[in-house]
Amino acid sequence: MTESLTSATDPTTFRAQFPVLERLSYLNAGTEGPVPRAAADAVHLRIDVETDGGRCGRQYFEELMGLRDRARAGYARALACAPEEVALTGSTTDGVNTVIAGLDLRPDDEILTSDQEHPGLLAPLARARRRHGVSIRVVPFAEIAGEVTSSTRLIACSHVSWVGGEVVDVRALVQTGVPVLLDAAQALGAISVDVRTLGCDFYAASGQKWLCGPEGSGCLFVRPERLEALLPPWPGFGSVADPHDPLSSDWAQGAARLDHGFPVGMRSAWAVASLGVFEEAGWDWVHSRAASLAAGLAERLAERGLSIWPRGRSTLVSWRVDDPEAEVARLGSERVVLRYIPAFGVVRASVGAWTAEEELERLVDLVAG
Repeated sequence: MTESLTSATDPTTFRAQFPVLERLSYLNAGTEGPVPRAAADAVHLRIDVETDGGRCGRQYFEELMGLRDRARAGYARALACAPEEVALTGSTTDGVNTVIAGLDLRPDDEILTSDQEHPGLLAPLARARRRHGVSIRVVPFAEIAGEVTSSTRLIACSHVSWVGGEVVDVRALVQTGVPVLLDAAQALGAISVDVRTLGCDFYAASGQKWLCGPEGSGCLFVRPERLEALLPPWPGFGSVADPHDPLSSDWAQGAARLDHGFPVGMRSAWAVASLGVFEEAGWDWVHSRAASLAAGLAERLAERGLSIWPRGRSTLVSWRVDDPEAEVARLGSERVVLRYIPAFGVVRASVGAWTAEEELERLVDLVAG
C-alpha cells in the first residue's frame, strides 16, 4: 500500500506523537483514539496547577473559562463553523439527547432513522417514543431520504455508519426539507467536515474517538436558525445570560446555552492539546491520508477473498467472519487492536493518519494468510 498524497507533514514524525503505537498496532480509534503525548503533558500540567494552586479564586475561574473557550474554538475549526454555533458536551450521545429532548415533539410526529445506528442514537430515540409517543421508523441506511413522509419531523442517523464506514447522502437528506440530526461519532476528525456546506441542522460528535480527546468530551453544532427550537434540557450556570438572576434571565447567547455542566479544566486542556496536534499536521492531510490508507486496506482484503461491509470514503473497514469475537481476540494476541460488532457479524479496523502502511500489510497477512 502506498500513500500518494504529498504533504509537508512526515507520517513517521506524526505517528511518533502517539506513544501507544510503539507497542501496539492500534486500529480502534472508532472506539477510543490513541492519546497524543502532547495531551498527556497538558493534563499533567493542569493537575499540577490545580494541586499546587488550589481550585478557587478569580484566576482559577478565568483559566477554566479560557480553556473552555479554546476548546470550543478548536471544535468549531474542525466543524468549519463559528464558535457560537458549538455546544460543549460529554459525548455524541449527549449531543443527540440534547436535540431530541430539546425539541417539542408530539405524538403524531415521526423520527426517521436507519438500520445501522449505534445504541447511543437509538436509546435517545426510544426515550422519545416512551415520553412523547412519537413514531420511530427504521429504514435501510442507503434509502433514508426516499422514506421521508409528511409525518417525518426529524431525520436522525449517522453521517458515517459505525458498522463499516458507509457514508450517508447528506445532500439528499437536506433536500427533503426535514430537519436533519447527524451522529458524527465516526465522522468528525475522520473525514472532512464542513457543517455549513453539509446543510444539516444538528451535528453531534465525540471527542474521545477520532479527535483523540478525553472520555466525557464532545461537541454539538446547532444551525443558528434552529437554536430557538431547542429548549435546553438540562440548564445550569452557563445556560443563562445572567447567572446572578437565573430565574428571570434569558438564555445565554448561541449554542453555549446547551453546554453540559461546568467546564472541567483537565478535559478542556486535553481537548485543546489533541486538536492542536491535528491542526499542526493539517486537517486536509490527516483526512486524506487516513481515507487513502483505509481504501487500500479494504482493497487488499477484498483481493484476498474477504467479504467487506459496504463502505464509503471513510476511515472504517469491516469484514465478515464466522466468529468476530474470537478473531479479535486472536489478533489481539498478535498486538493488533481491533473491535468486533456482534450484531452485524463483522470485525472492524479503524485506520488513522497515524497508521503505518507496514502494519496494514501485516494485518492483511494475519487475517487472510
